[in-house]
Amino acid sequence: MGTSFRLVLFAASESQADEAAAAAWSRVDEVERVSTDYHRESEARRLGAGSPAWISVSPDLALVLRASEDAWTRSAGAFDPTVGTWSKLWRRALRQKEWPKPDAWASAVAAVGWRARVELREGAAGLEARVAAPTRLDFGGVAKGVAVDEALAALRAHGIASALLDGGGDLASVGPPPGQDGWKVEVRPFGEAEGGVTLRFLLVHGAIATSGDAYQGAKLVGEAPRGVLLGSHNASSRFGHILDARTLTPLPGPRAAVVTAGTATEADMWATSLVVLGESAGSSNVYAGLADGLRSGIFFPSMESDPCVGDLFPHDGVRLSTSPPPISKE
Repeated sequence: MGTSFRLVLFAASESQADEAAAAAWSRVDEVERVSTDYHRESEARRLGAGSPAWISVSPDLALVLRASEDAWTRSAGAFDPTVGTWSKLWRRALRQKEWPKPDAWASAVAAVGWRARVELREGAAGLEARVAAPTRLDFGGVAKGVAVDEALAALRAHGIASALLDGGGDLASVGPPPGQDGWKVEVRPFGEAEGGVTLRFLLVHGAIATSGDAYQGAKLVGEAPRGVLLGSHNASSRFGHILDARTLTPLPGPRAAVVTAGTATEADMWATSLVVLGESAGSSNVYAGLADGLRSGIFFPSMESDPCVGDLFPHDGVRLSTSPPPISKE
């Protein structure tokens, strides 16, 4: 998945800890194996090759595909895993600090469109999928969350009642450390930028995910392809790696979102979606009560009414232990 995972757990014995950890890492590896777009022979890459036939997918890829369908629907298209080809082109442009050529840009954005390109249906043996045309599927905004949730399920199955798993910034726990009220989590969505805004949480059970472009952005030289610059965007803006599949444009930064939820899958996908939705999320009907506004560029759920997104979240699972940053007037 192009990131690192770190696990902390408490067990009754060393053998229990070793067996539980091995089971957790096995689930991470299994989810990564089917969903990665880094390996040509992964199941996701094979599915993305395109075929008029319906293909039965593995149970693990089915988890990722169902979560992606749910994310696309609930975010009104802000979350779209069909951006793989476009994302690859854009990341190369950021590394080279140069706008892509118009023909390459047009070809890449033409391959974007979850609803037009990906179909899912329930078959007799499980989920079936059909991709209408060659499409590079990028599950970077959801597969980590799925892997974290599956790993925690493996820990619980081995009798672990206290563990914290960090999957590249997607944090989730199955219970607090022994004798403690919760895991103390500190989040700096913008790194050292923007005055070093820091949020501190007490995580009991549930998940926290952060998405942002603090370390992945650049100002580009050259001429931007036609239609890329919208509203206040201009060619000299600093752009991050985040792309808006609804408008087919890159987004200027810095941008970040911090989301708490009942599962890492949900936190992961909403953190990604909220970075794209930006200021419109606070006033939209995309997800009622999801966010209470843009505060210094950070979205996070309202702590007064519903502390986390999702219908099943245990309300005592995550608490914000520092005051929110002041609302930006810019």
